[in-house]
Amino acid sequence: MRGALESGLMRALLRRADSRAFPVVVGAVAVAATLSMSVPFATLLVAAVLMAPRRWGGIAVWASLGAALGAALLYLAFHHLGWARLFAAYPDVVRSSAWADATRWLSTYGVAALLVIAATPLPMTPALMFAAISRLPIAEVVFALWIGKLAKYLVYAWLASRFPERALRRGQRHADALGAILARAVSTARAPRNDARPSGEAR
Repeated sequence: MRGALESGLMRALLRRADSRAFPVVVGAVAVAATLSMSVPFATLLVAAVLMAPRRWGGIAVWASLGAALGAALLYLAFHHLGWARLFAAYPDVVRSSAWADATRWLSTYGVAALLVIAATPLPMTPALMFAAISRLPIAEVVFALWIGKLAKYLVYAWLASRFPERALRRGQRHADALGAILARAVSTARAPRNDARPSGEAR
C-alpha cells in the first residue's frame, strides 16, 4: 500500500513538472503524504526539486504549507479519537521510543518542542498525536509545524537544487582530465612509431 501510494504521488509530480502550478502540486502531494503517515515526503520533495531546480524556493514554501495543512487535519482526527481509541488504533506508535521522547519533550517545552521536531528528521506523528490529545492550541501547533517544516524543506530543496549542478561540473572536470591524460598517452605512443619509420626505411 505504501509503495503504491508513493509511486502514485511520484507520477503526479512527473505529470505536472512543467506546469506553472508545479509548486502548488507539490504542496498537494505534501498533504497526501502527511495524511498517509507512512510515505516519507522528504524523498518526494527532493525528486520535485530535481524536476524543477530553479523553483526550489517556491517548492519548499508550498511543501511546508501542504505539510502544515495535513498536520492540522491529523490533529483534528487524533483529537476526536481521544486517549482510549488512539491507543487502541495505534498501539505500536504509543509503545515506541519516539512516543516516549515526544511526550517528554512536549510535556517539558510545549509547542516549541514541535517546532524543533518538525525541523529535524525525527518522527512527527507521535508528537502530533500527543499534542492533539493533550489539547495544545491548534493554531500554535500548526504554526510551529509550518515554521519547522519550512526551515527543513528550504535546506533540503536548496541542497537538492545545487547538487546536480555541482555533480555535473565535477563530472565534467574529471572527464576533461581523463581526456587530457588519454590524449597525452596516445601522442606518446605515436611518437616512437614515427621515429622508428625512418630507420626502417634506411635499412
